[in-house]
Parts: sequence; C-alpha cells; structure tokens
Amino acid sequence: MHAMETTLPRSLGSPRACPRTEETSRHWILLLPFLTGILLWLCYFPVSCGRLAWIALIPMLILVRGTVLPIWLYLNVWLGGLAFYLAALQWLRVADPRMYFTWIGLAFYCSLYFPLVMCLIRWLDRSARLPLALTVPLAWTALEYLRSTLAGGFSWYLLAHALHDDLPIIQIADVTGAYGVTFLIAAVHGLAVEILLTSNGLRRLLRMGSRPAADGNGSLWIAAFVVLAALAGTISYGYWRLGEGGQKPGPRIALLQGNLDQRLRNDSAVSDEAALHVGEHFRDLADLAALARPDLIVWPETSWPYEWREEAGKPIAPCQAMAKDMAARWRTNLLIGTNALDLSEDGRSHRYNTAIALDAQGRLAGRYDKIHRVPFGEYVPFRESLPFMNKLAPYDFDYSVWPGLSHTRFPLVDASKRQSTFGVLICYEDTDAEVAHSYGGGGVDSVDFLLNISNDGWFDGTSEHDQHLAVCRFRAVECRRSVARSVNMGISAVIDGNGRVLQPREQPRSDPGVFPQFHLWKIDRDSPALPVAEWHEYTKVAGVLLAEIPLDDRQSLYARWGDWLPWSCWLAVGFCVVRAFVRRSREQLRTGR
Repeated sequence: MHAMETTLPRSLGSPRACPRTEETSRHWILLLPFLTGILLWLCYFPVSCGRLAWIALIPMLILVRGTVLPIWLYLNVWLGGLAFYLAALQWLRVADPRMYFTWIGLAFYCSLYFPLVMCLIRWLDRSARLPLALTVPLAWTALEYLRSTLAGGFSWYLLAHALHDDLPIIQIADVTGAYGVTFLIAAVHGLAVEILLTSNGLRRLLRMGSRPAADGNGSLWIAAFVVLAALAGTISYGYWRLGEGGQKPGPRIALLQGNLDQRLRNDSAVSDEAALHVGEHFRDLADLAALARPDLIVWPETSWPYEWREEAGKPIAPCQAMAKDMAARWRTNLLIGTNALDLSEDGRSHRYNTAIALDAQGRLAGRYDKIHRVPFGEYVPFRESLPFMNKLAPYDFDYSVWPGLSHTRFPLVDASKRQSTFGVLICYEDTDAEVAHSYGGGGVDSVDFLLNISNDGWFDGTSEHDQHLAVCRFRAVECRRSVARSVNMGISAVIDGNGRVLQPREQPRSDPGVFPQFHLWKIDRDSPALPVAEWHEYTKVAGVLLAEIPLDDRQSLYARWGDWLPWSCWLAVGFCVVRAFVRRSREQLRTGR
C-alpha cells in the first residue's frame, strides 16, 4: 500500500489542512476494529459487562482520521462488526439446523452497518467540519435506527441495551426512547477519541503525524462541556424519576412459564399425541395458578395447541364450547396465546399468531393478532419469487401468519370490581419500540399495563433469554407502564415502570404434593430488584409467577412523540449533505471549474 493524501482536521472547529502523512500500520487496521468487536460482545449476554459500552467503540473510531486506503479501512471495520454479530447472535443456530443460515445471514447483514457508520462519520468529519462529539452520535444513532426499522428491522443489540441495568441512565428513554441512551454513549465516545487524538504520542503510534503546535483547543473544551453537561443532566433526571412515587398495586395476575422443547411444540401442529402433551402441560400449570385465585391467568405465546377459529368475525361453535369449558375449570379471566384461523365467506382462510382474552363466564373479551412478524419464523420473505428461501424456515410445514391490523386494549375487571386495561406484545414485539409505545404515554388511549407473551423455547437456555428480558426493560421505561412477561422456557418476569425487574421468591404451599414438578413464585409489593446474575436461574424451569402488577400513571413524552431523536439525526445529516453540496457548488463557480 502507498501513502495517500487525505484531509485531516487541525483542531475542533479549525480549518482542515491536507498534509501528506504516512499510512497507518496494517497491523493496527486489523487489530482495532476486532478489539471493538470483542469489547462490544463483552457488553451483552452471556458476559453482560455493560459498562464497557462507554469505551467499546474507541479502538475503531480512532481510525476515523486515519490515513489509510479506504478499501482496507472499510474491509477490516466490516470484519470487526461481523465477528461481533457472529458471536452475539450464535444463539440463533440452536433453534434448528436450518437456522445456521439465518444466523450467518443476519450477522452478515447487521455487520454492513459498521462500514456504513464509519463512512458517514468520516464524511461528516471532513465535509461538514463538525466535532466528533457530534458526528459520532449523529451517524451511529441514525444508522442504528435504520437497522431497527428497515424491512421490518432488527432492533437487538442497540448500544443502549448494554446499559439496561444502569437505571439512572436509561430513565431518559421516556423522552428520547432507547436511542437517547445510544446518542449519549456515542457522544462520549466521540469526545474521548477527540481528546485521545490530541496526543502526539498516540498520533505517532498510529502513524498519523504530529498535531500542529499552533492548534487551539477552545472547541474541544466546548464539546467537553456540552457532553459532560448532557451526561450529568441525564443522570440527574434519572434519579429524579426513580425517586418518584405513585406506583400502586393493580390486578393479581398469574404468569405461566412452561418448559417445553420446541421440537415438541412443532410436533403438536401435526400430531394429536404431541398436542395432547402440550395441552396437559399448560393445563396443569393453569390448575396450579387457579389455586391462588388470581384476577387473570396469562398463557405464553401459542401455548394452547388447538386453533381458535372464527367465521365472519364470530367464534365457531367448538371454540365457544372450549371457552365455556375453560371458564368452568379456572373461574377467572384468561389470556391465552394460540393460533387463530379466520374463515371468510368466499372460502379463504388467514392464520394469525393471536392472544385471546376470555372472561370468567367464557365470553370472548378481546383478541389481538400479532402485528410485527418474525422473518422466517412467521413468514418467509420473497417466498414467491425466491422459492429457495422456504428452506431457511425452521418448519417442515407452512407456518406463515398474517399480520394484525390494530392494537387491542383489553378490559379487565378484578375481584374488587376495579376496571383496568392492558395491551399485549407477542414474542419479539417487546423489542420493537414502535409497537409498544402505541399503548403508553398517559393519554386517553394508554393502557394501565402491558403483557408480553412469548415462546423462547426455540433457544434452549442460551443467552437469548437474558438478552430478550434486557431489551424489554426499555419498553417499560419508554411507556412508563409495567410489563409482565409469560414465557415458555423463561424468563417470565414483572418489570415496573422504572425498568426494575422485580425479584420473585418461592411461595410456600399449603399442600406440597400438588403439582410438585412446578415452581410457585410470588412477587411482593416491596420486592427488590432481581440481580442480573440471578436471571439464568429462571430459565428452563416450569412454574407459575404470582404478582400484583404495579400500576404507573406517569406521562411519557416518547410514547406521544415517537422516534423524534433518530429522525432529527437524519435531518441533521441531510442538512449537512445539502450544505456541503451548496458550498462545493459555490467553490466551483468561484474557480470556474
């Protein structure tokens, strides 16, 4: 490789000069993006050393002002991102041998955002002449949002998610969403890199040349003040929110947590024997839950192995009879995760991943059809034009479901005749902020609490269980609504409006001989937070979690305004593009070129 001429900043806010400097060592190119990949992997489960997120990007970002050939820079930045996502997403392969292709394909796709963000930061640094303390959060937040929403999106492993257990930091999510936490972390990285690159020793080590002695540092002090003020303001706001009272006990709910292997769940769709086994497992759990006389028993996603069928918008007679039998058996309100089949008058049928609410008399109280479907799990992209894509789905039969069209507000009347409402998030909808914030915010349409029903049995005790719960904490803060989770294979939990995962305790039984194979946990009103190190103890065990769900009536600006922050980042980037274009056009007119 040969040294190349590039535009380098003289200082923050100073004009850029174009000196010819030595090329950065190839060894550093190979090492630094991989070091970032390793540090990022350590931030998330299974290691969960989240505070490394404050420094994880620094090795890669040092190369923003490197004097290297772009092809080598972007290639190695992409490889560092690929190494991170391959390690972080390895739990995908556990679901089914065919999911190896999904694992590698998703890791490949997500890793492309690493060179994209590096390219955008470098362009903003050179053309827009903005400090790294601004360009890094603008670019990172904008592209993180794009990854989370484009073509259905993949909103796992956001930079913010590494700090899920730093409650004072994440309280700002009720204003900005999780992207505000990402923006803050990225701003700290940009400031740190700017400071590090003032060191002539580091610049010589990276073969970037010495920093000119005439450089000023006024802009650096301004950037440092703004970033530190934002950090202090975020922490202060967090402690203020955490110190607020107002959460009061709500309905008594019982969350069923099954422990069934996904292969058995799949067999239940085609085998009566397997369906009977699945049904008995969750019926027994519901029998145990009913002994505590809860106001609502919650079943995990698709845990009822028999279809709910409707014709012309009304349940068919066998389903009505089934609902009556359930009411007679458990004598309380039920929320059941199942598959639904709608039959139209013209003979067409649509299948849905559904939550059915039944009241204590067996009447249909509400229905929610999952809106945000999982690619390959619930539909196959481009299946008609690219038939080979069907081979990537983890089913031996067609399990395509239609998306729902509306967010249902379920009514609930408890034993004290108090009325409340709740919304349901099915499976990974609790990782999609757009679905969740439709229910929160304290407006006239907001619910009193949220339920997440999921089947994490696909991933058999891997780090997916912990990471799924960590992501869900942000939904509770963003909406300022408690979230109760009923999950096959775990981790079932109750998260209050501050994002605390409440600690359950084993509930003593009057008759230990009743369903001894199941755990019975209870969350008390004064339960402390469950330490992250203990989360894994609640995976791959069957039981019932009892709780009076905390009701939070606080307001959430994020639930009202939505993703204003990442859209603002994109608007800022667009403004910089237009400004640079106008400036270049003026220069061309002035020089006559």
